[in-house]
Amino acid sequence: MLNTLTINRKKGSAILLLILLAMVLFFAIQRVQQRLQPVPVQTSAPLAVETLTLAPAPFSLRARYVGSVAAGRVAQIPAQVGARVMAIRHREGDRVEQGELLIRLDDRELGNEIRRLRANEQRLRSDLDYWQRQNRRNTTLRQQKVIAESQLDESRRRVDGLLASIEENAEALANAEVRLGYSRIRAPFAGRVSRLMTEVGDLAVPLSKPLLELVSLQEMKAVISVPQVDIGRLSRGLAVNIEIPAADLYLARRIEKIYPLLDPMTRNATFEICLGCGPEALPDTLYPGMALVATVVLAHHDEALSIPHHALLRRGNVQGVFLFEDGVARWRPLQGGAVEEGRVLIRSGLKVGERLIVTPDSRLRDGLAVVVPAAGEVSS
Repeated sequence: MLNTLTINRKKGSAILLLILLAMVLFFAIQRVQQRLQPVPVQTSAPLAVETLTLAPAPFSLRARYVGSVAAGRVAQIPAQVGARVMAIRHREGDRVEQGELLIRLDDRELGNEIRRLRANEQRLRSDLDYWQRQNRRNTTLRQQKVIAESQLDESRRRVDGLLASIEENAEALANAEVRLGYSRIRAPFAGRVSRLMTEVGDLAVPLSKPLLELVSLQEMKAVISVPQVDIGRLSRGLAVNIEIPAADLYLARRIEKIYPLLDPMTRNATFEICLGCGPEALPDTLYPGMALVATVVLAHHDEALSIPHHALLRRGNVQGVFLFEDGVARWRPLQGGAVEEGRVLIRSGLKVGERLIVTPDSRLRDGLAVVVPAAGEVSS
């Protein structure tokens, strides 16, 4: 009985081993067949790209600099006669018109001087009238040999002296009236009072400390500092767009003046623009010292080819672009120029009507199949 069971177990193990060997052989044959079969070629779809049809368009090269508003005309007004300040009509920040009264000085002494000179003129003219009549009488008497020649000479001398005194008195009166006008300090031009340097009761000393400072409103200017390497790009007459954010002001002007010397500290150059030279009046919100941005139009082309900067690629030391030609991408070397607002001016290498691939894709290469979807043509 035991021998029979042992024999049966051995038969079962042999059968199981045969089955395992058969399975291993089957999978080995399948693996060899898979390796011997050729790998099917997988075809990839063309790369989708966006294109731009090249067309001429205006192109301007601009440079932006910062600067500040400055008063084009500043007057520090002193007293021209010595007197006390009696009244101040305007304070800092006030707008004044040309000829408007700013400060009144004490004019009583000058008034008295003018009245004295006028009275002296009346006395001199009265004396002149007397001696002119006396001279005519002496002339007649001398012709009749009634008086001596010395008497006639004396009357003539008196007339000449009085005429000279009247002329001298008239000059003194005119000077006194001019000095009286100096006691009324008026605005030499329309502007704004920037500083007041006196008060009522102060003694004004002629041509000494200024009484006030006046800045012109319409003669303001923009003073812009530029790096010394840029000064060669600037010239008088170049168009400039001025933006003054604090005054909400935008002006179109031209360069008026380029300073011949560089700043010794910064080594920067400076150019100047007249802000009040345009047809529009400057607003009251504009003050000297305000910051501004000046955009200078260095060059302008009415018709030029330019491309988006991201479409310009570089291979080693060569720059170029990919063009769309008959369903493939074609590499085209070119010469680029100035860059302005994300666009590159093209000097050579491209023609009007060619289709530029503007998709920045690293898979692009010369001869690669590409396709332009229905919405893949972009505007310039």
